[in-house]
This record gives sequence, structure tokens and C-alpha cells, in this order.
Amino acid sequence: MANIRVRPNGIIQYDIHIYGKRFRETSGMPATPKNLKIAKATIKQINAEIDLNTFQYRDYFPDSKKVEFFEQLQRDKYPDRFYPYFDDFAKKWLAQQAPKWKNSYRKTVERNVHHYLIPFFGNTLINEIYLNQLDQFRQQLTEMEKEDGSRALSNARVNNILWPLISIMIMAAEEFKFDYPFSRYRALREQKADSSPMTLQEVKRFLDYVEPAWYDYFLLRFMTGMRSCEVHGLQLKHIDFDHRLIKVRQNVVNGEITDVKTPKSRRDLPINDILSSSLERITATLTEPDDFLFTNSAGEPLDTRYIGKQVWHPTLKRAGLKTRRPYETRHTAAVLHLAAHENPLYVSQLLGHSNTRLLFEIYAPYVFNAARNDGSAFSDLMRSGGVVKPD
Repeated sequence: MANIRVRPNGIIQYDIHIYGKRFRETSGMPATPKNLKIAKATIKQINAEIDLNTFQYRDYFPDSKKVEFFEQLQRDKYPDRFYPYFDDFAKKWLAQQAPKWKNSYRKTVERNVHHYLIPFFGNTLINEIYLNQLDQFRQQLTEMEKEDGSRALSNARVNNILWPLISIMIMAAEEFKFDYPFSRYRALREQKADSSPMTLQEVKRFLDYVEPAWYDYFLLRFMTGMRSCEVHGLQLKHIDFDHRLIKVRQNVVNGEITDVKTPKSRRDLPINDILSSSLERITATLTEPDDFLFTNSAGEPLDTRYIGKQVWHPTLKRAGLKTRRPYETRHTAAVLHLAAHENPLYVSQLLGHSNTRLLFEIYAPYVFNAARNDGSAFSDLMRSGGVVKPD
């Protein structure tokens, strides 16, 4: 049963005894006649719900740390009648899945769950979430707009937000033996982002306009097609001048060193003459094996967002080149290697692809010849185009 008491500081407190436990919650209200009347009415309602076995702690004290404890007691007493709320089960799901994920991926999923899913579904019993609620939620996501009136979230982003909900509900349905409600759910159709590789002339123009301090950084990206996170993870120990190899072994994502994206991403890239000169300049001041090749002013690994916002896009603007993603350095490397008649298998291995299928799907118009496979044709192309500064 529930009662009220006035604490020594004059604040009204709710005192609830249920399931063999005592729960105390402050009302935050001073014990004035008016507030006492309000508190007594609340206690009357709570006692009525306790008698009817319909009392839910979160309905009265939604921000209390005792909500989860109360609901666990409730489920233990009536295992066939009470299901967890979505927010509690979602947190349990996160705790179980998180050890399987990289930190960067874990943070993305946690952000989706806490920022999008829990605010919408959190106060709903897990067995009372249905397809029409998902459809309503998805509609809200697709209708979100930026300041300029364009869509805030792409179909791919919406699907990314929703997949934890799907996984959570599959797990809950199995654990609590209710029918999975999303069997007819279909993800939104996603449009692949258009590739926009640079031409050889555009690469030369970009390198002509980029600040000198960033010349070798972008030359490395245009020459190798390495992902931003892979370049940012390069340390002195990964540059093997003796065997003329760049060893791609790790990424830097959100300031953390992580494993490479896929097993094929762990690869050794050949160092041709152009790269050799560039890497010698880059590593000239490095002394320790763990020194990063590229760092910010604080000596920390580079941040991908910083490169895009502070270096890449300003350089495109100065050079009079159209806006495109920094990731296009990777597409550009692929296209120029193929245009140089390098073997597609060599190019696929250079990029860390599992096979050549992606090359032919995206870059087929650029594949003319596959007679050479050592990278020398590409070096010749870069020199002949005037892209590389003389040593």
C-alpha cells in the first residue's frame, strides 16, 4: 500500500510498499495544504491501481532509478503476465551485443537506440509494439527536414536507424514467446550514391591548389585509393622501404585505433618511385615506430570530418572543382589505374576488394586493357600528366 509522509525538510514524500519491498519517492513539493491535498489524491489513485493490480511505477515516477527494479519484481511475481518495456529490453540487448562490435560501430548503434528508438518506443511494453507503429515512426523519420527544406535522413540512414529495432524485437519475441510483429516489414529502397571520380586534369588542379602541407597526404590517397581511416592509421612501422611496401593494418575512427574493415582490407601496397619520394618526405621527421604519418596540431591522428571540412572542400572551392565527397579519392585512384591499363585484379587487390566484381560494376567504362599488373603504368600516367611535382 502507499502513504505519504513529510520529511524533516518539509517536503512531501511518497512511501509505497509492494511486492515485499519499500519504495520511497520525493514529490518535490513543500507540505502546504494545497500540495498535501494533491499528494493524497495521488496516493488514493496509486492504492486503487495496486488493488486492481494495474499499478505501473513508471507512470508516476518515470525518471526514477527504481523503475527497472520494480518492473523486474513485477515480472518475477507474474512471469506469464508482464513483459518488459522497450527501453529496458533495448538496454539489455545493447549490453549483450556491444562486446561483438567495434567501439565506433557500438557508438553508432547506441546513438540510434537512445536518440531515436527509445524516445518513440521506450514507454511501450515490448509485446505491444506492432507494424503500424513502426510504419508511423518511419514516416516521421522520412519527413524530417534540414533548414533548407531537404530531407534530413536518407533511406539508407532510416534503414540504419531501424535495424536495431528489428533485431531487438526478434530477440524479445524468442525470449518471451510472442509472435514477431514485423514479418511483413520491408526496408526502404536505397539509392546508391553516384560515384564522382576526378579526371587526371582535375587531380592535377586539386594538387596545384592544395596547401603544401597537405600535398603528400592527398597524393598518397590519389595514388593508393586508401580509405581515410586507413591513411589516418598509418604509422612509421607500416612503411617498409626495404621491401617497398605500405602495410595497411589498422584504422583510426573517432580517435580510436581499430582493426581494418574486412580481412581483404589487411593488405600490402607497393611503393612505386613517386610514392617512395613522397613517403620519404612524410617520414623525414619521424623517429619512433608508433609515430603516425599524419597528425593534427596536437600530435593526434587526423579526424576524417576535419579533413573534409577544413581541407578537402576548401581546396575544391579554390580550385574551381565541383563538390564531391573526400571518399572520391578512392574512386579516382581506381579509375585512373584502370585508365592506365592496369590489371583489374591488381587494382582490386590495391583497394582491398574481395573480388573484381565491384570494379566492373562501377568502373567498366574505364577498363580498356589489362596487359600490365605491376603499377608502373600508373606511375607513368601520373608523371606524363604533370600531376607529380619534380623531385
